[in-house]
Amino acid sequence: MTEKKPVDANDLYSPTPYDDAFRIMEGACDDLLVSLVNYLFGESFGPEAEVIRLRNEHFSEGTDGSVQKRITDSHFSISENGVIKKYHIECESGGFDNSILIRIFEYVSQIALDEAERTPTKLRIRFPYTGLLLLNGGDNVADKAEIDIITPDGEIKYNVPIIKRKNIELDEIFNKKLYFLIPFYILNYKDKLNELEKDEGNWNDLVQHYKEIFRRLESEYKKGELPLFSLGVIIETMERVAYNMTLGHGTVNTKVGEIMGGQYKELEWIKAWREAEAKGKAEGKAEGAEEQLINMICRKLKKGKTVSQIAEELEEDEATIQSIVNTAEKYAPEYDIEKIVKDVLAPV
Repeated sequence: MTEKKPVDANDLYSPTPYDDAFRIMEGACDDLLVSLVNYLFGESFGPEAEVIRLRNEHFSEGTDGSVQKRITDSHFSISENGVIKKYHIECESGGFDNSILIRIFEYVSQIALDEAERTPTKLRIRFPYTGLLLLNGGDNVADKAEIDIITPDGEIKYNVPIIKRKNIELDEIFNKKLYFLIPFYILNYKDKLNELEKDEGNWNDLVQHYKEIFRRLESEYKKGELPLFSLGVIIETMERVAYNMTLGHGTVNTKVGEIMGGQYKELEWIKAWREAEAKGKAEGKAEGAEEQLINMICRKLKKGKTVSQIAEELEEDEATIQSIVNTAEKYAPEYDIEKIVKDVLAPV
């Protein structure tokens, strides 16, 4: 029987919680991603490094004409001091098996082909740096995998560095700024859920770990090592991972919820993040309403409506409508909505 989402789950439920958490962190926090890249690939990018996210969907055509879509967990470049490097990192929440390297090679090959330089007699492809974040298992896996590409003209070795999450202790996470891994730290308790469910006397270790994580996060924030936004993303993904990992273990699920949303929500830095988050959402809603208004005005302009007619139909002040129309008319008669919205909301 499929477990139903509880009505009070606050949209935390996900069938792929660990992949979701990885993509949230990767897509939202440049600073966390750069630190992960520095650790995984031995780089030394600084705070001025620029992350550019690239296309994750790749399509390949089979010999029968069918088209296959491949979606990578990440695909991005980092630029600093005129040097640009491209990266691909896969997040694996299952164990390590023989299929992982095959899948990684398929992904990076498609990335390389999508960006290949072609002439009638030459195909030049550039593979990205690729790595693997292994969330579970990997006890007998080396810190680096290897893909050997053997051609009639020679052999190429393609290294795939591996981070085994379970081998990285809390001290190393904070010392090396691997904040990206914090939401997954609770996976250390995945095999202990039945034990925790039966006896609350075993709770002390988990509670103390959470206290230590929150204490260190607060310290990093106060020292300026973690911006408020990234801190908030860490907290959100911690909550998402913890909720989904403990589903089916009622007592554990409730206790973790109390830790995440209860006793720590009064900390001053969490209050600051919540206030910033609420303000951002409010501003986002206001901006969304403005975009909707611009869209409706442009549609009416295309129909030849006057400012007074539009104001009456939309029940808006004529001065407000006139201000938007003044900008929109620069893009007549096509009225490119995207350009008008950009011009109205962020005038040069």
